[in-house]
Amino acid sequence: GHYAAEESKMQRKKSSRVVRIPYKPAKILKGHKGAVTVAKFNSDGKYCLTGGKDKSVILWNPYEGTEIKTYAGYHGYEVLDICVRKDNKQFASCGGDRVAFLWDVATGASIRRFKNAHDRRINAVEYNRDATVLFSASDDQSVCAWDLRSRNFKPIQKISEFKDSVSALHVLDEIVVTASVDGCIRYFDIRMGEITIDHVGEAITTMSLSNDEQCVLVSCLDNKMRLFDRSTGEMLNSYEGHKHKQYRIGSCLSNDDAYVIGGSEDGKIHFWNLVEGNILHTIDAHYRAISCISYHPTDIAMLTSSADGTVKFWTTTG
Repeated sequence: GHYAAEESKMQRKKSSRVVRIPYKPAKILKGHKGAVTVAKFNSDGKYCLTGGKDKSVILWNPYEGTEIKTYAGYHGYEVLDICVRKDNKQFASCGGDRVAFLWDVATGASIRRFKNAHDRRINAVEYNRDATVLFSASDDQSVCAWDLRSRNFKPIQKISEFKDSVSALHVLDEIVVTASVDGCIRYFDIRMGEITIDHVGEAITTMSLSNDEQCVLVSCLDNKMRLFDRSTGEMLNSYEGHKHKQYRIGSCLSNDDAYVIGGSEDGKIHFWNLVEGNILHTIDAHYRAISCISYHPTDIAMLTSSADGTVKFWTTTG
């Protein structure tokens, strides 16, 4: 009797551990023609926005699996990144046409365009905390800052300290964190005009911050992800077992910072234990490379987008 009780306790423990990751596909979002490059939740996670090779952005309710609105007719090439304003009333998109657009969520209208500053594709866009400045990162080895309060058509700042494409960026209070194909994570203190550099030594294609903003996770083209301490620059851990040699492959941390989640060029998604560095679970998520993974701000749920043309919404229950 005692053994059976212990065993059922073990089973319970095991199942509760497994359920803490979103490994079941609840909804498949099909609406893009061709590869989907980006999928992002809005700030409360009730809706999501996706962008793709078809030059459009689509707003969805992922819980229902329903398409709500399409934002199209402006981008001339593929959409590569999307960022949503905190109040969910606006978002920005960027892409292969070297232009960033601001959109009104409700009307579907493009409010502003930021152009003629980058001469190669724009890989990433992000608002600062109070959404007064938009930052854009490009293959032209630069980051531009655009003042959203003025009608100025030129960037207020251009950072050109890079030796290769700038693949990702995140904006903290006064710090702009960038990742580049030149193998470096750079921290720009905008107010002080200071730069701190962490040398990773491998081309970085994607980057995300832990939720406490103390750690930076980068995905590199040597089939490895690496976790760095933001304050010391120390590498805390590395994660492998996936294929990442040529494309921009999605990765992120769970919203409790317990797991590292990474895509693969073969369409698989792996969950690693952040501290131990071991793979806990693998899912055959898509048929082709995973372009983006976004974790829900509060729920145990995530979005994945792929070159196979689909976006999937994952939960613990399916």
